[in-house]
Amino acid sequence: MTDYTIRMTKQSIIRKRIFVGTLTLLLTGNAFAQQESGTSVFTNTFKDNWEVSVGVEHLSFYSGREEGLKQVISKSPFEAKRSSFGVAVAVNKWFTPEYGIRTKAHGYWGKAVSQLNENEDGHMIDDQINFFSIQEHFLFNASNVILGYDPMRRWAVIPYVGLAINRNVTHRETSYGVGFGITGTYAISNQLKVHADVGGMFAGGEEGKYGRNNDLSMMGKFHTLNIEAGITFTFGKTKWNTKVHRSGGILPIAPIGDYSKMKENDKEPIKNMSSTMVVADNDVPAGMVLINRGHLKMGLSRQDSLWGRMTPTRNITVDDFWMDKTEVTNRMYKAFINDICDSIIAQRMEDPYYEGDIERVRESLYITNPVTGEKKLDGRQMVYCYEEYDYTAANKRKYRLDPRERILNTDIKIDEQEITMISKDTAYIDKNGNIVRETIERPLSGDYDFLNTYIVNIYPDTTCWINDFPNSDNDTYTAYYFSDPAYLDYPVVGITWEQANAYCAWRTERMGITGQDKYLRRFRLPTEAEWEFAARGIRQNEFPWEQNVAGENKGMFFANFMPDDGDFTKDGNIITSKVGTYQPNSNGLYDMAGNVAEWTSTAYTAAGVQNMNNINPQLKYNAAIEDPYRLKRKSVRGGSWKDSESHIQSAWRAAEYQNQPRSYIGFRCVQSIATKPSEKSVLIKSSLNKKRK
Repeated sequence: MTDYTIRMTKQSIIRKRIFVGTLTLLLTGNAFAQQESGTSVFTNTFKDNWEVSVGVEHLSFYSGREEGLKQVISKSPFEAKRSSFGVAVAVNKWFTPEYGIRTKAHGYWGKAVSQLNENEDGHMIDDQINFFSIQEHFLFNASNVILGYDPMRRWAVIPYVGLAINRNVTHRETSYGVGFGITGTYAISNQLKVHADVGGMFAGGEEGKYGRNNDLSMMGKFHTLNIEAGITFTFGKTKWNTKVHRSGGILPIAPIGDYSKMKENDKEPIKNMSSTMVVADNDVPAGMVLINRGHLKMGLSRQDSLWGRMTPTRNITVDDFWMDKTEVTNRMYKAFINDICDSIIAQRMEDPYYEGDIERVRESLYITNPVTGEKKLDGRQMVYCYEEYDYTAANKRKYRLDPRERILNTDIKIDEQEITMISKDTAYIDKNGNIVRETIERPLSGDYDFLNTYIVNIYPDTTCWINDFPNSDNDTYTAYYFSDPAYLDYPVVGITWEQANAYCAWRTERMGITGQDKYLRRFRLPTEAEWEFAARGIRQNEFPWEQNVAGENKGMFFANFMPDDGDFTKDGNIITSKVGTYQPNSNGLYDMAGNVAEWTSTAYTAAGVQNMNNINPQLKYNAAIEDPYRLKRKSVRGGSWKDSESHIQSAWRAAEYQNQPRSYIGFRCVQSIATKPSEKSVLIKSSLNKKRK
């Protein structure tokens, strides 16, 4: 079964859940606020995320009966005679990770407030209080509200408040009031939690057997304090789907994986995904900054010190675009892998071979080294299939379906029988499970000829640390850099140009970008021009930082690179550093020099900008599988932790083959935005209007 089939199976499951967004809006005011502001909302089907709790409570109470007794007794609810034990049962339903409702029932067999007493009328008073209470609570998970939803978090703090109805079974009286408190939970597994609860209730009595406010009324007032301990069972799925509001609609996002049943070392954690996978107000992708349009003299301004010749430069103009503040991290890329795992699990759960055994399905994703005993995800199974529409080729005049529209020169006679050939990338998985990629030539027949299919193995090459430095002891980096939680916020490495493009396509799909926007506003790799323009900052400096320092290692506190004397520890890092460690440039971008070099979408040529347009320049070439290997080089920018200061200049260019993973190359994403008038054009237009008046 191909990954394409896996993805289609997963999408059919997700489509069944779309209606939940409307239900969430009706049940929680916060969900409505989130939808209006354009942020992401976690939802699930109505049958999921139910909890049943059972616990033992210790109760202290004040009944209001004290005023009617002849003897004077303390009103304190902490008197031994007022304490009793009871049983509590509750049913919870969570509509989002933050908000839910609960119905809770308790029963108490209380002690007497005092001994039997005789009032003035000679009636004997039975002070025994046996009662039950039903409360309806509104729950909010303070942990998820304050810290953000994290599927790997085991503990939760849940305040609650709601209405209470109490019934004194002994005296057939009813009391109404307000219940409140706070619950703490700890998840032992996906389906089992332990909980502790501290709560209270204030209630007033209703007319009962002896009349309202009668001396014989046992529940004229009824105030309680209680402490509960128990267990909570979860029913239905515990995962949440993410939906994002864009252009007035709710679009489905692939569910985040739930791997809490796996061993700790086998988990692929997803944490704080909101930092990258959320759309904020005005469709601003969170985690990105706006790079305003501008002019750039692209290329090295100083002479090439190696060959003693000037490198090509050119004046170019770049339009507005969004760019990731940081390089894509291990944390962010793990989310990509987890999503593929979810797809495979969803497909295999429907396969009779696995008999619906989730543990068996999960185990099928792992391999164990028979010698070392190392257990890890089977990277060969981590395959992503996506389609990309070649919008540029589809709109070229020479590819018009009507031959009469291909040539505007009326001196040329149109050959309406002419066959126009197009080039199309396709891929499939053969019977042995191998990915086969082909670039085919075919006669133009329609728009689908411009739809390219790619199948990419997305698991990073963790062995790049050994293969890049064969005479170095980098075994620990190979074993831990991508798997150890300590490196979660470090830039992902061992990623090829092809894998970086697959991540961009997945991120576009996850954000629910469809239709024409799937091309025009998709996440993608930056062009060379965009990257250099953004790296130079507002003042277009030689280095990303504002201070004009270069040489003699003066910039080592501004970026992570190799000092001239080879002492990597001078800047505090031997290899990569945690993203955002150094100060951002004037555009708000981190690590645009050093740390890891970054892939661009531009094909590498020695001529560089000389072959490019001067408006939004791009030199793109999708090399066919049969093309010479030298045509598969892509431009890499920014230098890395292993490069000297001269190689981390904003204009410095390097080349790498598109299928070559490196321990010093990562990437970041950009997104085009709709063109808008520049501030200067608005000022000019305003000035002209004033003159005309």
